[in-house]
Amino acid sequence: MAASLSLRVYTGAGPTESGAVTGIDLISADNATNSLANRQANPISVGTSSYEKWLKLKIDTAPANGVTNFKIWGDGAVMTSTTLKFTSSYVTYQVGTTTATTIGNANFASYTSGNKATWDTVSYSATNATTKFVLFQLEVGATAGPGNWTQETISYSYDET
Repeated sequence: MAASLSLRVYTGAGPTESGAVTGIDLISADNATNSLANRQANPISVGTSSYEKWLKLKIDTAPANGVTNFKIWGDGAVMTSTTLKFTSSYVTYQVGTTTATTIGNANFASYTSGNKATWDTVSYSATNATTKFVLFQLEVGATAGPGNWTQETISYSYDET
């Protein structure tokens, strides 16, 4: 049987796992909501950063053998005066924050279809198993213009064995 995986967001001190999501908001709050109202209610001020978004893939339907070799990438560009910070293969959850102490300074724009980042190399086979975390955080420079940030498509792949 072919594996089925879904993206999950982790928030709060618990952490709390969201249901399957198809989008995330990089905002000034620690939640898993993805809506215009959420972005309007929780803007990121210039010169500051969003809360970190802690993400995992969850196996909803188990593969015949396993899924492994998780890769992640974007289109190589973000809006002027912003940086999409990124780190992967993170094992231990920490409560979301607006500081960059957990996430570091890797720029996600460096990872494209020709230069994919490794998310996780472990092989998973059981239903409800989850990958290691991948973290994102939007840093908004002091000269960034007002308004919504342009949507960024984040792609990922894995091998099914």
